[in-house]
Amino acid sequence: MSEGPEVKRTADKVSDAVLGKTIVDICCKTLKDNIKQNIVGSKVKSVDTYGKNIIISFTSGVYLRNHMMMWGKWRIYNKKEFDSGKSKPPPRRIVWSNQKSSKNNENNILNNNNTTTTSSIHKTVTDVRNDSRVRLILITPTQVAVQFNGPILHFTVYDPSKHTSIAKLGPDALKSTFDIENVRNRLRKRGKMKLADLLLDQTFVAGIGNKYKSEILFLRKLCPFRFTNNLSPSEEQELLQEIPSVLKMGYISAGRTRPKQQGEALNKWEFRHWVFRRAGHPC
Repeated sequence: MSEGPEVKRTADKVSDAVLGKTIVDICCKTLKDNIKQNIVGSKVKSVDTYGKNIIISFTSGVYLRNHMMMWGKWRIYNKKEFDSGKSKPPPRRIVWSNQKSSKNNENNILNNNNTTTTSSIHKTVTDVRNDSRVRLILITPTQVAVQFNGPILHFTVYDPSKHTSIAKLGPDALKSTFDIENVRNRLRKRGKMKLADLLLDQTFVAGIGNKYKSEILFLRKLCPFRFTNNLSPSEEQELLQEIPSVLKMGYISAGRTRPKQQGEALNKWEFRHWVFRRAGHPC
């Protein structure tokens, strides 16, 4: 699952491509015609994140909330290449047993047709318009933003940040408004709770997943199975300060949580993190 820093980096890329630009077309099978009519011709007003959620607002008053879960991803394409069929989809990591045929999928995505056919054998796709993983296409005069496999694409005419699904989230450690005292109060109200469970609770702090949980606790030398009510005041303070520090490093460093040391290969997984997915290796 994409965690807060990765989601924010994705939102930045989407923003760079579509912010302030007119939407000339939008393709999404779950999009109602009246909502589509309000989006086409409007401009993208903002692209923001709340923990693991991306919210895109349009000048027409429509909002889109996207949560990518474990599988979703966005890709940006040049419109001319997209229109000519030269835009390639990202590599496919999972072969699904129930796939639409290439031709029918193109019709379904681009014509908003819900009729589908199935095939038990996946065929290699070289034109992103034919990729069955496509869930949403945002088309501007120069760029095309494509969302793959995102299970949550929710269009509304009210601000999702005010809705329960977002409003109940804890503070986002990547926001400039992150308030440690607010987070401290949330921690103390949890009573007896394992630290690992606390950090994964999105109503405590939004955006932390297994990777950042593991790195934060390691750096503070805190056992994941310790209880929140057993922290000393100094341990509590250090934990609360480490949360935004580690998440901001992940955001700035494209997911890295451990600084690169001299002589280390930049992209080798074993050097990217202190402990995450390093079971059996020295810390």
